[in-house]
Amino acid sequence: MTKQYDLLIRGGLVVSGSKIRKADIGIKGEKITSVEPRLSQKEAVRVIDASGKYVMPGVIDVHVHPVYEDDMGGLSFTAAHGGTTTLIHFAYAKPGMKLIDTIKQYQEEGHQKSYLDFGIHGALFDPPSQISEIPKAFDLGISSFKMFMTYAKLKWMTDDYHLSAAMDLISECGGLAMVHAENGLVTDYLEDRSLKKGEDQKKVFLKTRPDYLEAEAIFRALSISAVTHCPLYIVHLSTAKGVIPIKQAKEEGHVVYAETCPQYLTLTDSTLQRLGPLAKVGPPLRTEKDRLALWEAIQKGIIDVVASDHAPKAKRKEDPFFEAPYGSPQAETMLTITYDEGINKERIGLCKLVQLFSENPAKIFGLYPKKGILQKGSDADLIFFDPNQIQTIQHKTQHSGAPYTLYEGRRCRGMVTLTMQRGKILVENGEMKGKPGDGRFLATTINPKLKLPSLGGCVAMREMPCLSF
Repeated sequence: MTKQYDLLIRGGLVVSGSKIRKADIGIKGEKITSVEPRLSQKEAVRVIDASGKYVMPGVIDVHVHPVYEDDMGGLSFTAAHGGTTTLIHFAYAKPGMKLIDTIKQYQEEGHQKSYLDFGIHGALFDPPSQISEIPKAFDLGISSFKMFMTYAKLKWMTDDYHLSAAMDLISECGGLAMVHAENGLVTDYLEDRSLKKGEDQKKVFLKTRPDYLEAEAIFRALSISAVTHCPLYIVHLSTAKGVIPIKQAKEEGHVVYAETCPQYLTLTDSTLQRLGPLAKVGPPLRTEKDRLALWEAIQKGIIDVVASDHAPKAKRKEDPFFEAPYGSPQAETMLTITYDEGINKERIGLCKLVQLFSENPAKIFGLYPKKGILQKGSDADLIFFDPNQIQTIQHKTQHSGAPYTLYEGRRCRGMVTLTMQRGKILVENGEMKGKPGDGRFLATTINPKLKLPSLGGCVAMREMPCLSF
């Protein structure tokens, strides 16, 4: 006799962006077929007990770079251990490279190597030569495109003319523009001036990339997006001053989404002074005031997404600071670190966490409700999270190719114990059970009329009587 469920998850607390409830989850094939308080175990081929754990949608990490110490296989491997089930990679079309050829190469590598389902953003490093390819990218399932307003000396910066031209075309095609917002020319000037003075670049790193120049670039990007009617996504917001123009744009009804990263929510420039090149990221780690302002912006619904900006580089603490590349490994620790800082310190509730990591990213990039929520008809992408399990983060237990973690020795309460994608267990108790090439490519789409939830809709953890196990 055929069973109703291939898999039944029982006894856990199922979390969405709006509620937490005790329920069982029935899975048939790759899909969730039922989420109800008490499902019949007799109707299941296999039963997994999730008692004492939260059952949450898998993390959707929309900001990763598979071009350094982790390729698309390695990145998906380390991310899966941290509770991620979907990745959206930046396809780096460097100067002299074709955007469409680059996208196709990333798709092929993902099909061969990725453990996780994946999408792709186009990343334009040479917009004057690459903008014309944008319409063709939509035919390949690509609807979001990143440009840099900084890194002028590296010849990666997009000037305002070409930023406007790109946004105009992206808007016409129904897509989303993404920007790294820092004023590249002024930051380069400040850096050059400091070098002429012979200053220690580690000590003045924050001064050569001040918060004013991030806020200015955000305002400029918002202005261009407004006149071109192009939806805009601000990546890795790091400063309190940058929150102000985003808040104003949202209040005026512009389609703008803001992302921050775990490193900006947990670390400051003091970390850079201690770890040197290892903590060199762009935008820089800022002040405690900025860190707390980002949490407040999350609470108010101004920040929509937390993503990793996983850019693992082969750096050592003793490397010359100025020559060291930007970037750090973040994908595997992202959820645990943010949970520990946000939930355990009562800055946000669990439903807000699910919005930031799963629901909002799925909605913004057109993957919802296939991804990002645990309901009937959705992909069975989920994680078990044990809120009582203690872990100490150490590089030796991480799975990235990067030779360090910024959180070495940090003790966290809460841990992912199981990661499942489309009904199959990927990682269980630290053991990878998936295979390279198991991931599927996901085409993205953009809805210009999307409305995301703000603070309301979920009671904070300390107010939830059902959370006693």
